[in-house]
Amino acid sequence: MQNWTRYTLYGFAGIGVAAGLLWWMMDHRRGAAWAVSVIRDRFPDVPQMPPAVLQEWLEDETRPAPVLVDARSDEEFAVSHLAGALHVNAETVEEGVLKKLDPQSRYVVYCAAGYRACELARRMQAAGIQQVCNLEGGIFAWANEGYPVQRDGQEVQAVHSYHRLFSRMLKPERRQP
Repeated sequence: MQNWTRYTLYGFAGIGVAAGLLWWMMDHRRGAAWAVSVIRDRFPDVPQMPPAVLQEWLEDETRPAPVLVDARSDEEFAVSHLAGALHVNAETVEEGVLKKLDPQSRYVVYCAAGYRACELARRMQAAGIQQVCNLEGGIFAWANEGYPVQRDGQEVQAVHSYHRLFSRMLKPERRQP
């Protein structure tokens, strides 16, 4: 067998093994934990808030609720979001919009798993908003822990997965049909 053919076969086998491992890792337990660790490593300057802490805060009537900011795409937001969330698409929002946000308010930003939300949190900090944090694990962690999401004011189960591969990071009952 020629060397280039052998190396090509080895390359395809390696890609297959890597894809299989990635598929195996990306379930609602291992995948979510991996995503949280990546976010913590890449965004050490963005405070993280676990879903249970946010839920306690939202239930505490003695504290003003934070402004929830959904950093996902229009399509993701339309499927479901946290109740009362302000939709600010992290990929298309202009700096002028961020500068109009109240710098005295407290913000909790979220996306699917946290990457886009942390990028938006950094941009918000640069725009003068200092009290901003990321919902750790994003809407995936929130939904997987059983907290409510809604569409058109009604509670729903489904969460948009951002990408088909990431749908495995949601518990089966939270995945879009």
